[in-house]
Amino acid sequence: MILIINYPKSVKEVLDDNYKFKKETLELMHYVKHELKIFRGSIEERKQKFLWLLEQLNRIYNKKTKLEFKDVERNDTSVYSFYLPKEDKIVLVGKLSLITFLHEYAHALGKDEYGACKWSINLFKRTFPRLFEKLNQVGHTLVKGELSG
Repeated sequence: MILIINYPKSVKEVLDDNYKFKKETLELMHYVKHELKIFRGSIEERKQKFLWLLEQLNRIYNKKTKLEFKDVERNDTSVYSFYLPKEDKIVLVGKLSLITFLHEYAHALGKDEYGACKWSINLFKRTFPRLFEKLNQVGHTLVKGELSG
């Protein structure tokens, strides 16, 4: 069996201002930005916010995806995060990254790497346009500051 991983070559490749999302998803992300303030709080408070977001996405998409956190206290990088299809579980490793969470949730929706990048990046950009502009594009990823290691 040959596994083909089709990451886009760049963030620009997947940007689409006309990308269609469910109305409920956009309303949820508006709430996440303006009321939930997912980037604020202690690690424990933020973990609870991510779990709440997962619960809402599961309701919208009629899913039962689970979420596990590993070494989130490290807060350095989220590149080792992953999705386990057989368990329908997202594992966020290291930094609590909303973009990474959305990317892995897109896998739960059945999207391949290209589709997961497209869904998560466009949803993040639509919700947080100013923050999106502040991030550096490194290949198909968005990072704060320089990507090291």
